[in-house]
Amino acid sequence: MSARRPSRGAPYHTYVSEGGLELRRRQKRRRRTTIVVLVALIVVVAAGGAFVGTGQAQRTWKRFAGSAAAPADGNAASASPGATTTAIDVAILRAPRAVYVDPPPPIVSAGDGVKVATFLGDETRRLYGLGPPPKRLDLIWKTTIGSGMTSPVGKGKNEPWSGMGWTGQPAILRDNGKLYLMAGGFDRNMHKIELESGRVVWEYAYDDIIKSSPTVIEDPHPADEADRYLVLAGSRRGWPSSFTDPALAPYRAVSFGTGKEVWRLPVPQTASYSRDVDGSGFFLNGRMYSGVESGWFYKLDPFTTTSFGSYRQPKIVSQRLLLGDPGDASAHGGNLVLEASPSLIGDTIFISSGAGHVYGMRRSDLKVVWDYRTGSDLDGTPVPTSSNKLLVAVEKQYIPGHGGALMLDPQKTGSKAVDWFFPTGDRKLGDWLGGIIGSVAVNDTYDPWGRRPRLAAFTAIDGNLYVVAQDALADGTVPGPNLDGPYRTPKLVAKFNVGGGISTPIMVDDTIVCAAYDAIVHLWSVKWHTAEKGDAGALKSPDGDWFTVKIKETASFSGGGGFESTPVMWKGRVFIGSRDGSLYCLGDR
Repeated sequence: MSARRPSRGAPYHTYVSEGGLELRRRQKRRRRTTIVVLVALIVVVAAGGAFVGTGQAQRTWKRFAGSAAAPADGNAASASPGATTTAIDVAILRAPRAVYVDPPPPIVSAGDGVKVATFLGDETRRLYGLGPPPKRLDLIWKTTIGSGMTSPVGKGKNEPWSGMGWTGQPAILRDNGKLYLMAGGFDRNMHKIELESGRVVWEYAYDDIIKSSPTVIEDPHPADEADRYLVLAGSRRGWPSSFTDPALAPYRAVSFGTGKEVWRLPVPQTASYSRDVDGSGFFLNGRMYSGVESGWFYKLDPFTTTSFGSYRQPKIVSQRLLLGDPGDASAHGGNLVLEASPSLIGDTIFISSGAGHVYGMRRSDLKVVWDYRTGSDLDGTPVPTSSNKLLVAVEKQYIPGHGGALMLDPQKTGSKAVDWFFPTGDRKLGDWLGGIIGSVAVNDTYDPWGRRPRLAAFTAIDGNLYVVAQDALADGTVPGPNLDGPYRTPKLVAKFNVGGGISTPIMVDDTIVCAAYDAIVHLWSVKWHTAEKGDAGALKSPDGDWFTVKIKETASFSGGGGFESTPVMWKGRVFIGSRDGSLYCLGDR
């Protein structure tokens, strides 16, 4: 007799996204199931029953006492024909686990340490904080970030930039039991802020405005306990310094404990027209992986430094110059920048380039082992899905077709690597003509069981937030960014007008948070309804069930200016910077 796992609750032990009586019934059934299995285990052990073990903690299940329980990744033990199943008739084929236990949350809340380490969380770039999500977006506190001058962009009067911009997502760290935000601002400062109150603890001054999201790393062997955590972030190149100044070093590491500089990394001049640092690196196994806008990508030892004039600089373990193909420099007019943040699948690092390429580099020596060319400017970070595909944001620039979102299979090359393309509309907004400047958000991390269909969300220049199915395709085909293809396109789940924007939405549990140029922070609730294959709008979850989905806006907050930065969530609070000069904490009062 086959068995099914328990009813699909929403993410993580202490909070859920499905409400009401049905949820409580599911929880009670799960508790009864757990009690029955534990009693059965005691009886089996007391009777001298032997566990058939293989040394692996795999979960296997059998139907018992009228309850159905089996994980998605295991099979129930089969009863003999005609056998009667009782509460103590439990076969455990691969002990020691025989109770369905939800995996731990993606972030362990308790204890000191780094909680949200970098832009979009970590090297997977699909971690946005910790729920439960708020039901409201009341103003809890507001901290003034201020304004700063930078080199002029375009023509016209050069005026200060205010608040926080792209990508601008705060990092979260707990130290000595207290939670802190790290946030860079257009006032040229890195800010250490108490998460609960919004009080600024210290500020470290850069030479220019800060657009990048900080990366916080832990030194396992600090010389001083105050330097256990380092805060790494880049700024624009440094203004009013000359573009050709060899001393430009906008990528810095600052002590979390003291706010003092530890090192700075020079950004060499190349054929790229930029020496800024907008991207956010990731830290893994003692090494920092970061790109700078002049096209250099680095593997750094952040804890070993050498002299750099009167400063210190980190040890460069490996480096790779990524400036596209020979014709890209002339076609893009020097727009060959690495503005995106790197991501990781296995041992391959992926990064998008303004030269029009998505590069895959071997982590050991940064050798390029994969290259997908769009020819367009690519600003957004390539986001790996849980199925090891890449979601790539494409700007409408240098290409005859539309910008939009690509799903690529990095196991393939050329046009065969395209699983689907979702084109967005053309629209002139500032210097942009269309496509997607931010990154794509996914719901993968907050449903590790595969109980819900996989979704992707992104904000486009054309004015809309789009939500699409990752794994379900619409009828027909669309031309690619270069009028190549044609390619399949994913099913559109929902579309909301947000005035257009360059920010990245986040998806935590069954909630989407997005803020853009309409100066509003939006909160949408994702509601799932069981369905059958073939039902209108039905989507299949990775574990094989079918659902329809409705997305409804449930709360909003109006700020004093547009939003370009990416929000982060922590236990019922949303933190986001605005171009009005402020950092907001929103949630349930």
